[in-house]
Amino acid sequence: MSYKGKLLLAFGLLSALFVLLIHDTVVPSPSTFSYLIAITRIPTFFLFAGTVLAPLLVGRLIIKSKFYYTALFLVPSLIPQAFHILSFSFFPDFITPNHRDKVSWLHITFVAYALLGITLGMLHENGRFPYLKFFALLLSSLAISFFIVLYYPLLPKTYIEGVGSTTISDVLWAGLALWGFLLAYFIVKKKAYGDRVGVYLALGLFFYSIGSALPIFYTHFRDIIWIAVSFYRALAYLLIAYGVVKVEIVDVGKKIAIHSRAFLSSLAKAVPKWEGGVLKVALGKVFEKSFIDSLCIYDLSTKELKAYFYGLKEREEDLKPPKDWNRILEEGMGILEDGRYFHVREGYLILGRSSADLENPLINIHTRNIENLLFLYFLQHKNFKEKSREIQRLYTMLETSEYVVQAYNNIDTFSKQVLDRLDHVLPVDGSLFYMSDRNAESIERLTLSSLFIKNFTEEDAKLLLAEVQANPNTLGTKDNFCFAKFEHGQYQAGVVGVRLNEPFGKDDLVFFKTVSNQLFHIVRLMKVIEDLESAQLSVKFLSEYDPLTMLYNRRTFERYVRDNIEKSLKTGSMFSIVLIDIDDFKLINDVYGHQTADMVLKELSERLKRSLRRMDIPARFGGDEFVVLLPDLPRDTARAVAKRLINILSSKPVKIEDKEIPISVSVVIVSYPQDGTSEEELITYAEYLMWEAKKKGKGIILSSEESTHKFSVVKELERSIMESLEKSSVVPFYQEIIDLKDMSLFGFEVLMRIRFNGRFLSAGEFVNVAERIGAMQKLDLLLIEKVFENYKLFENKFPLFIFINMVPENATEEFAEKVRALADKYSVPTTNIIFEITERKAIEDIMRVVSFVRELKDDGFRFAIDDFGSGYSSFYYLKYLPVDFLKIEGEFIKTLPNSPTDRVFIEGIVNVAKKMGIKTIAEFVEDEEVFEVVKDLGIDYAQGYYLGKPEPLEEKLKKYVSKE
Repeated sequence: MSYKGKLLLAFGLLSALFVLLIHDTVVPSPSTFSYLIAITRIPTFFLFAGTVLAPLLVGRLIIKSKFYYTALFLVPSLIPQAFHILSFSFFPDFITPNHRDKVSWLHITFVAYALLGITLGMLHENGRFPYLKFFALLLSSLAISFFIVLYYPLLPKTYIEGVGSTTISDVLWAGLALWGFLLAYFIVKKKAYGDRVGVYLALGLFFYSIGSALPIFYTHFRDIIWIAVSFYRALAYLLIAYGVVKVEIVDVGKKIAIHSRAFLSSLAKAVPKWEGGVLKVALGKVFEKSFIDSLCIYDLSTKELKAYFYGLKEREEDLKPPKDWNRILEEGMGILEDGRYFHVREGYLILGRSSADLENPLINIHTRNIENLLFLYFLQHKNFKEKSREIQRLYTMLETSEYVVQAYNNIDTFSKQVLDRLDHVLPVDGSLFYMSDRNAESIERLTLSSLFIKNFTEEDAKLLLAEVQANPNTLGTKDNFCFAKFEHGQYQAGVVGVRLNEPFGKDDLVFFKTVSNQLFHIVRLMKVIEDLESAQLSVKFLSEYDPLTMLYNRRTFERYVRDNIEKSLKTGSMFSIVLIDIDDFKLINDVYGHQTADMVLKELSERLKRSLRRMDIPARFGGDEFVVLLPDLPRDTARAVAKRLINILSSKPVKIEDKEIPISVSVVIVSYPQDGTSEEELITYAEYLMWEAKKKGKGIILSSEESTHKFSVVKELERSIMESLEKSSVVPFYQEIIDLKDMSLFGFEVLMRIRFNGRFLSAGEFVNVAERIGAMQKLDLLLIEKVFENYKLFENKFPLFIFINMVPENATEEFAEKVRALADKYSVPTTNIIFEITERKAIEDIMRVVSFVRELKDDGFRFAIDDFGSGYSSFYYLKYLPVDFLKIEGEFIKTLPNSPTDRVFIEGIVNVAKKMGIKTIAEFVEDEEVFEVVKDLGIDYAQGYYLGKPEPLEEKLKKYVSKE
């Protein structure tokens, strides 16, 4: 018992002793005595009645059965107590004239029935005629109470004037007190009502028994002992009520609420693993300290363990299978000899270990809820595992890009990786890939899978190849093998799979052909790349070059700039950068179409390469921009080079079939170290100079010497960004996203704009500067707040989904908390908010992004991968990112009408997305031809200038809300 309990015991004993010492000397007046008795006994009666009736009203769904039946057995004690209160306080002549003996016998009867009710409740076991006991108590209490009221003169006297209480009265009160003390002792000793609640019940009975013992000592009519008795009764009821309500219900409810949240968080973060066909999930400390210590799930048909949930580490005693399966099947639920509880559900046995008080209904319900959640968790992973073969087949088809990266442009390595994967997924006993030159009539390449090498010989391979090459069909099965053949130019390639014990089905053959086709096309690409002297490694080529112009891409160029800065710091040399922008390139796109515009870019890139030194480094910098790094050239010499480049690029029109397209370019020059000391400063300044040159017209050459702002413009841009933050002047532009099923408005993508020198800057024009000064997160939050604040302008008109771009660097817990706070502040439905994360950047820190996405998805937010398909492990990382939408890379969408390869790739994306329940969105839908192809491919949504351009909120409100 705690020190507080001991203090209460001491208080009870000392206060009782004090009452006994003063009760002969302190005699209240008749009016005072009557008043004190009334204000103590009447509230005490109602307190007792409330304590008894409350558990009955709440019912056994909230409190333990033992508490419920104890309260039920205490109801009969209310009858003599009610008669006692009516006679003593309200109606002195209740049925018969009031008399001290009448009141005293009712009081004794009440105490006896109260103690009897607690005794029966403590000893009661479920199912043993509780209501028979109750009615017996009720009828006997009613009969005795009426007998006392009607015939009390026949009963022995309990008080003699001038003498005090009679012997029979003293014996009865002493017996009742002893009964109460013994009950208190056994409740604590036997833990009949639990550890904590039992202590409060025992303390209550202790004070109750003191109140029963004191009447032995009263000597005169207005003895203050009776006031003390009422006080002890009230204190006893308060302690009992506190124990039942606070400890048994409120505290348990709080503990369950806290544990539920911690448990769900732990389950969301858990990493399941399959070991020997058993799903094992470690849930950490929150599980070990919870209501369930461990949980096992067995398959009843095989009696095999299928799942095991535990805390920090596995325990042997948890994994011991039950011995008496017959009893389990017969009873369906119960407790085993080792203390584990069990119940049967949907063909499975759930076997758990718990240190919690499962008799408590709240704990029992919570425990069952945890069981249900873990059981559903198991079923979900079981179903996923059963379907994994089909999913693995899709991965094999679509993860070839990953193998390309790993194979380093080595066809033999790449094909062997695919064959080994094919052996495992299909499955087969071995496979081979061959490539032959039909003109030479010889096998140029032959790759054998690991299983083929293990199970067969080279002679077996030669026999198979001879039979396959002699077969006129391009796809088929024969005996124990299947094959698929492809031809391109002078080459023939094929894949052969061997299965010894099981024939190939139709689905196997379709899958085999699909994988073989994918393998062949990638190998064909690798063959082309292999022949290029400038690209020994395909991964280097794909990551460093622009696929359209075969020039370096922006990322590679920036790396070369950094390398030259390091060289200059060591040698003191200078270098210059020439940025070239095609004037009115958008007009070429609009007038001649994307295909012609791409051919213009290719021709200009060829002109550019022919006009430079071997040491110069050209690159495609963006949609219509080229850039050249001129090592060891100061600004003056670079200006002469720039003039020559303008002349070479724009002196002659570009001829595309029967069209002659005039070209004009603008050029800007920045030099190191005069115009910047870092790669970021030089490129930022060059982009600003190009903006200034564009304002002056076409065919402009501009350097920092001719610029009025020089690099200070960058600083001005920084100030403008900071001012936008201070004045909350970020402006969201909205671009439509259209549902292709019915051409209805699905939502908007929100694009960030800031005001700068009288115009709106797009994010691409200031994002680098913002990131460098650490303002990007604040700008993003400011944009999100404005979007959330404006959401109500649409919300009441029609359902609306908002897509918001977010850089992966913001994928932090702090950012997530701020987003939640903004959503709460503006009451935005989180399920209608979709955050877009760019694929290339997301995979740089995939684990942090995955954790961030899962955390916000728990709050209802949704996520999309932007520019999907731009990375070379797209589908691989899609396994880990729980997104709702894929926004397909615009470069693939623009070329759909004229590129069968891109169409096949997009079809693959759409099919996989549908299998995974992910919606697809096509970006850059800029003309009707692209729009029609996108619809035919089954893409869910589309956006682009053909469907709507980015505009401020006011314009969209005029277009949609006013229309409504």
